[in-house]
Amino acid sequence: MSYLHWWRRLLSFAPSPEGQHDARDTVAIGTPAPTPGVGTLDGLRSVFWQGFCHLFPPHAQAAQMPNGSIVVSWPLTGEPDARRPYAAPVVLRFEEALLEAMSRADPPQRLRIAQQHEGTLREGLRGYDPFAQFPNARIVTIG
Repeated sequence: MSYLHWWRRLLSFAPSPEGQHDARDTVAIGTPAPTPGVGTLDGLRSVFWQGFCHLFPPHAQAAQMPNGSIVVSWPLTGEPDARRPYAAPVVLRFEEALLEAMSRADPPQRLRIAQQHEGTLREGLRGYDPFAQFPNARIVTIG
């Protein structure tokens, strides 16, 4: 299956009547944080990456920018629909109040807080095309 088909299948979800995502779209609270592929994420942002990484291909790479944003992209080599070597980047910006709340929370609470913002990221990714002919960064503000 190509990544384009994988990506479209991942983002085409139907919320349940209660407005919750299917169980397969969530991450267990005890799941260890995956190691980011590029750069180093600080403690707070690594929790966000742990809570959000399942929304991206398994080989996605995350890097923290000097301003605290996370940039996510992944190689598209071997993809027949790819016009570029990497997917158009996704930039995750974090509201200061959310980062302050995360810094005051204990580790299990941090992961729950990150998971509560998954819907914001999903909505921010709606219509995103990693194979766009003219790639533009998708910027999603979390918080």
